[in-house]
Amino acid sequence: MAQFPSTQWSLIRRSGSPSSRRVAFAELALGYRDAILAFFRARLDASTAEDATQSFLASSFEHDWWSRANLESGSFRGFLLLLLRRHLVHVRTAPIAESRIEAEFADPAPPVDRHFDARFALALTARAVESLRADYHARGREALFDHLLTMLSAPPEHGELKVAATALGIPANTLTIEVQRMRKRLREQVRKELMQLCSDQAALDREWTILQRVLDGVD
Repeated sequence: MAQFPSTQWSLIRRSGSPSSRRVAFAELALGYRDAILAFFRARLDASTAEDATQSFLASSFEHDWWSRANLESGSFRGFLLLLLRRHLVHVRTAPIAESRIEAEFADPAPPVDRHFDARFALALTARAVESLRADYHARGREALFDHLLTMLSAPPEHGELKVAATALGIPANTLTIEVQRMRKRLREQVRKELMQLCSDQAALDREWTILQRVLDGVD
């Protein structure tokens, strides 16, 4: 696998400056492209890896990702690897899964500076939901899962809850408990998905704090 070049912090900082952004990022992209492509080729087929590399670089420039790196917070290589793992989540998340979750959890118009974190939260949530779906299916409770999923983003009205409970053949208060339980399990599963992308506890804590703000709709 191609190696990441030596970190040029002055160039990284210039990539966040409006006056020098395009030239500085073009130089960074040229230096890092082989290593980025190698990262994706190790995990995806050749064609998808090429597309993932192009979309990663385009998004990095569009959303000014690289200039967010902080010398005091750790190496740029570690920061870039986390960005790459995040992007890999987007690539691997099936569009059908993402569209299924988007209506329930996505902010329809996040501010530009929150777009990256919002899309990442959406992708992780989609993966977490599919994991929970498999668990409910294995226990013969897929019908319950489908009802619960529609109730996670907002509490159902009493009438809706009663109708759903009747259809499932369970008391309304039991369904309320199941909704609360699934909401907790979903957040725990999202954290597990995030844990797989972070190299250490400090990175997990930092990323989880950001992710929770997005999930809770805090600006």
